[in-house]
Amino acid sequence: MEKRFIIILLAAIFTGASYAEKFDLEVYASRFDSIPVGVLDFKLTAGETLAEDQPWQVIADDLDFCGRFQVVRRSEFDSAAFADANVGLYIDGEYLVEGNNVQIDCYLRDVASRELIIGKKYKGEKNVLRGMAHRYSNEVVAMLFGDKGIFESNILYVKSSGTSKNIAIMDFDGYSRGNLTNNDVVNIFPTFADQNTIIWTSYLRGKPDLYKGSILDGSSKIFIYSRAVEASPDVSPVDGTVAYASSKNGNLDIYTCNPDGTGVKQLTAHYGVDTSPTWSPNGYQIAFTSDRSGNPHIYIMDAEGANQSRLTFEGKYADSPAWSPKGDKIAFMLMGENGRFDIYTIAPDGSNLTRVTNIPGNNEYPTWAPDGSLIGFVNTAGDRSDFYICKPDGSRIRRVTSSGDIRMPDWSDF
Repeated sequence: MEKRFIIILLAAIFTGASYAEKFDLEVYASRFDSIPVGVLDFKLTAGETLAEDQPWQVIADDLDFCGRFQVVRRSEFDSAAFADANVGLYIDGEYLVEGNNVQIDCYLRDVASRELIIGKKYKGEKNVLRGMAHRYSNEVVAMLFGDKGIFESNILYVKSSGTSKNIAIMDFDGYSRGNLTNNDVVNIFPTFADQNTIIWTSYLRGKPDLYKGSILDGSSKIFIYSRAVEASPDVSPVDGTVAYASSKNGNLDIYTCNPDGTGVKQLTAHYGVDTSPTWSPNGYQIAFTSDRSGNPHIYIMDAEGANQSRLTFEGKYADSPAWSPKGDKIAFMLMGENGRFDIYTIAPDGSNLTRVTNIPGNNEYPTWAPDGSLIGFVNTAGDRSDFYICKPDGSRIRRVTSSGDIRMPDWSDF
């Protein structure tokens, strides 16, 4: 057992500091590849047992999903198993069920002393039970790392049904899926404007225009329109400025506008096609796709359109750039000599080109977890396309959905 791990953790708790401020978790994690943590079945204190959405299983899945933990599941406390797996922390809890209402009490404890580190109580209806468990998982990450967790984030995506394509939303782990648009036309390129608002491209008027809609009540309105193409929006995380592609002056070029659609500015004016803008996290730069050099490749420019330069030179076709929330990498899809797309990353200065995926099928449409710890993407094999995640170095790859109908994902902020 790593004694120093426990001692310094408890010191951090009693001084009110995060564990990350007292101990280098990355150094500790490197010994085990991830932080070992036990998760026990919660004990029923009143009412009926939970047959689904069991909070302890949701928490275990959360911690395993993010790649920072090595989860050891047990029905009850098992000191021998925890010692064998170098587990220094464990989570247990209680729950009660009264009709449609549930209360869960969640506890993070020290294995050696079984002392409580952080406990939380949540109450609500059964339909928000997963959300309660996700919230506690976030508390654990905040306590240990001093970071926000990703467990209450959401993912927009395009769902196909016959000839129509609609915008849908799911939790970060693929659950609670539902449509945000319900029409018989093509709706594509969804992106979050804020926690409760999305912008996307719709053919509702027979041509591609930008629409803005509410996640809460499903209302929507046209946002940017002309006689030309309006597509592939992305919203600045700093001030809400919207970057998008428009052919209002002939070729597809990159434009920006204010959050209310006013103040339209043209940033590129090239004979090639410029599309798929993505903002840097500080709002100073935009990466985008352009075929001005022949084949589509990734370019970068200042937020006002100055200093445009080519970023990628490898491969036949590069598209769908997505800037990491940490600012150090841009993920994109690149077609190799085999004619297949894979996910790559590159630094904003053009250095450190790194292949991320190497699994069968086409790997497309990268999107980042809000803390930059994971890359989400779509793997298409045959007529099925599903959402996958992996670490930025390509490790811990896993499939999140199995519906076979996922396209163009966009991961929300925290």
